Order: sequence, then C-alpha cells, then structure tokens
Amino acid sequence: MPAPETPVAIAIGADVYELEKATTLSITLVHRVTQERRTLTLGELADLLPASNGPSPRLFDTLPKHVIKAATVLATDIDEVLTGVGRNANRRPEYDIESTSQEQRVTRKLREMAEGGRGMARSSFFRKLNAYRREGLVGLVDGRALREFRPELVDGRIVAVFVEVVNEQLDRSTGTIGRIIQETTERVQAMYGARVKIPSRSTYYNLAKAYGAAKHATGSAKTRRSLGKRPDRTFGMTEPMFPGELVEIDTNTMDIEVRTPDNQRKRPRLTIMLDVYTRSIISYTIRLEATKSVDHVLLLAQAATPRGTRPPRQWLRDQVQRRHPNITLMSAEEYDTHSQAMPFIFPRSVSTDRGADYKGSTFHAAAGKLQCSVILSPPHTPTGKPHVERLFGTINSLFTQHLPGYIGRSAEHRGIDVPTEKLLTVEALRELFEDWVIRDWQNRPHSALRDPLHRTRQLTPNQMAERAAITAAQFRFPLTRDDYIRMLDSHFRKVGSTGVRCNGRQYDSPELHPLRNQQSPHPRYGGKWEVKVDPYNPACVWVVGRDGHLIECPERGAETRIYQPDFPTLEDDYRALTARADAEITGAPFPEPTLPALPEQVAVELDDDEDDYIPNF
Repeated sequence: MPAPETPVAIAIGADVYELEKATTLSITLVHRVTQERRTLTLGELADLLPASNGPSPRLFDTLPKHVIKAATVLATDIDEVLTGVGRNANRRPEYDIESTSQEQRVTRKLREMAEGGRGMARSSFFRKLNAYRREGLVGLVDGRALREFRPELVDGRIVAVFVEVVNEQLDRSTGTIGRIIQETTERVQAMYGARVKIPSRSTYYNLAKAYGAAKHATGSAKTRRSLGKRPDRTFGMTEPMFPGELVEIDTNTMDIEVRTPDNQRKRPRLTIMLDVYTRSIISYTIRLEATKSVDHVLLLAQAATPRGTRPPRQWLRDQVQRRHPNITLMSAEEYDTHSQAMPFIFPRSVSTDRGADYKGSTFHAAAGKLQCSVILSPPHTPTGKPHVERLFGTINSLFTQHLPGYIGRSAEHRGIDVPTEKLLTVEALRELFEDWVIRDWQNRPHSALRDPLHRTRQLTPNQMAERAAITAAQFRFPLTRDDYIRMLDSHFRKVGSTGVRCNGRQYDSPELHPLRNQQSPHPRYGGKWEVKVDPYNPACVWVVGRDGHLIECPERGAETRIYQPDFPTLEDDYRALTARADAEITGAPFPEPTLPALPEQVAVELDDDEDDYIPNF
C-alpha cells in the first residue's frame, strides 16, 4: 500500500501517531515526537481509541416529522449548491459547477429560499453548509428539537419541595398542575425567601413531566392511590412453567343488567379462574349477589371436574333458547365439538385478593382438600393479579357490549335503559358466556402466548395447552359428595336431647342418639361437636361423628312443612338455586338432603249414591 500524500494522524490519549503501514490484520504507527513505532491489531487499536460521543445513529426515530422534513429539504438545497444536482436529480444551468462559482450558486439559492418563504441569512447558510459537511443530515436538525430537560440543573431545594408536593397528592382529590405549582412556590418562598430564585412556569411543567407523570399527580385518583401502594423497588417476575402452576381468581361486577325472577333489574357478579400459562378460563360462576366463600368452593369443584365427565346440558340449553328467542346459542353438534376441545387444567396454586370470601376458612379448606396452595396478593394492589384483572376488560369489549342490557363502564357511557322484559336472565347470560369461552376465547390468538421457535406467531389457549400436555400431565382428584360436605364451613355445637341448633333452627336424627349429651374429641371447643353447614341448604346439617362419619340431620318438623302453602321466592333462595344449577351443569358434587317420606294416603271408597256430593272443580 503506497504511503498517503497527507499523513493520517491518530491520537491515542495525549500521544499523536502517524500511520506508516496498514494491512488487513494490523497497522503500524509512528510517534510524531519520539519516532517510536507501534504495531497494533485492529482489535487493540479499537480498545485504545476513545468512544464516539456523537449523536445516536437512530436519532431521527425520536424527532418530530416536521423537523426531519425541514432538515431534508435544506439538505437538498445544499446538495444542489455543492454538486449542481437538485431535486429529482435535476441539473439546472444556473447551478452548473463548471460554469458558475460557489458564491453565485449560494446567492441564487438564498434568493430562491426567500421567495419560497424560507429566507435565511448568508452567514447562517454557510454555518449550516459546514455542519452538513461535518455531520451529514444531523447537522441540519434544529437544535431546539435536540434540547433535553435536565432536572439536575434545577436547584435541588426546589426539586425536593416539588417532589414533596407531588407525593402529597396521593390521597387528595385530583387537581391541576397549576395547584401543584402554586403550592410549591408558596412553600419554597416560606422556607428560603429570596435566597432561592423561583423557576419559570415552563421549568415547572418540565418538572411535572419528570416527577409527576408516572404518579398520575393530575390524573385518575384511583390509579394514583393504586400506584402509591406499589413497593419502591425493582419488580420480580413470576413465570409459570406448566398449566395450572399459577391460577388467578377474581370477582367483578359485569357491565350489564339482567332480569331477576321477580322482574327486577340487577347487575350480576362474574367470578373467573384464569390459568396464567395458557390464558384458559378453566371455571367461572355468575351470581346476582355478592359471592360467598361457598361459591368459590363450587368454583374449585368445577375446575376439578373434567368436561368429559360432566352431565349433558343440551336440555337446559334448549329451554333457555326457547325462552329467549332473541339470542342464538350454538347447536348441539357445534357445542360438543368445542366442549371436547377444552383442556382440563387442574389448579396447583391460586392467587386471590384479600376479600372476606377468599380469606374464609371454607375456601381454604376446599383448596387444602384439592392440595392446592392459596397465594394472597398484597392489600389494595390489583396489579397482584394483572392477568385476570385485564381479562375483565377484554370480556367487556369482546362479549358484554354486544348483549342487550349493556350499560357501559361508567355513568357517562350509559345509554337509554333497555326495557326490563327484553333483558336476559342469569341462565341465558351463563349459556351465552359459556359459548363465548369455549368457541371464541379459547380459540383466539393471544399476544402473550408465543411459539418458542417462531416468536412472531401467536398461539391460542387451546394450542398452548395442547403443546404443554406432552410434558405436563394433568391429574384428576375426584370429589365425592362427602368430600364436598367436609369442605363446608365448620360450626361447633352441643348435641342435646333435641339435637343441634344452628342459625335459629333445630336439627336432629336417630343416628345422633349415641352422641347426645356426650363430650366431643375436640377439647379446644369445650366438648362441642363439629357441624358442617351449607348456607345454600338450610334443610339439613351434617354432624361429624367420632370416626369422622357424617351424620345427616334434617330440620325438626320438616316432614310437616310439605303441607304448608308456598311463599314467594326470596333472593337468597334464588342464589341457592343458581348455585345448585351450576353444580348440576358442571357435574360438581352438591349435597342434597334426603327428603322426608310422605305419609301414606288411603283411598276412600264411595257408594254410587254418594257421587253427587263430590264438588266439581
């Protein structure tokens, strides 16, 4: 390689070298003062040279479009002055570099720019031209667009007071940025007086963007309080490795009104169990009132019952379709196809909030029976269950808003009320939601479910569960009627001569006779016996005997109540009927009392002449 006419100088720290020889593997440098030679590989030279502090190669990704356009147009004008080639590769005679001087071309270009409304001083044009030669298109970018606000340049005392005022907005009603600026200014003046110069309003706004935007200081008060309860640390990540490892449960009031049996309007409450690994909805319940702990026991029992063992529900679906001709349910063949494709996912651990219905002993006893651990999320932190919280919003947008009776997420989004007679019943809503889950949700590609070999390909919950089934088998823990009863809430009562008394009712059974006036094996409860009570079934209770045997005790006098007149159905009775219907549909065990035997009826034979005395109805 011949030596260059102009020596190439390379500065390494405080020393300056000239290039003497270069090959594909190394270069030889000569010190300008000592004439010392150094042979370095290209990698060694790269480590010795300082890092470039120039602009980012992706600088234009962060700039507004109008700034980029202005720089591009000016670059085209400068290129025409320097090369004679203008827009669209046109060569105009007045910019020919052979017949015109650079001064002439600059003068013509400045006149054209002034006529086009982009006038520029001659000195500014030459400054831009030199910047374009050194830095390229970046040198023509308006410096104001590159300017960044640096909070560390603001007086630290002002920043400290501003952050303090922003933090005080946590429990206050939402105000404007003007209130924060005024309170900060007043506090700074009271603390430091004239020793501290009050910054401009634009500086205050920049401080608000830097320290207040992430805390929603002027946004939603609910979001602000939720963010304020987050721990100030780096968050960890819980990544389930197989289906059922982490299941999130939550209850939310649906944004829809349904018709109750007494022709009233009410918003139902939806409880969902969501498997995080596959995003599958493995079970759900719909209630008209606030959920109880026993409702979640049914939820767990439903999740532990594979769909293949559930009783057919086509008769019920036909009845719902007949009573609601304005809705369309899937046909029996289509329903069976999608139902068989639903994966069975057994919950190993469930994450819940700290509601009384989830903290109840009944729910925890049921989870313990299924060998399922319960994880309580932090208090007042909905982000502890982000997947199921987000799912409720998805249900609103993909399912609920398309139904009659949808009321929107708030009062300002609510339209004119749908007539009560056109509202859905809970049974119809449940069947429509069932169709949406097994047909739409389970077969809808999810952005969080990715193919490991093709990360751009999104999988459906059914596909994700199918792939995991190869390595993670799902075992079924069959539940019996007695297992379900043992998961119910426990009360401790004395067994007297007339049985046991619970919730103002007296219960007794002949099998209870050996336990009357006897001490139980529970010394902590003063000799009282354990009694299992189902809040949906006041007709009987179950006393746990010495050997753990369940003794069913019907209510005293229940056999005579069959002659009493029927009373209107109460709301609690309808909720009990809904719970019983859920159990029957899903095949989950549900304790039913043994009905008392009807008294024998003796037919009275009448003579022929006595027929005239029989009244006609």
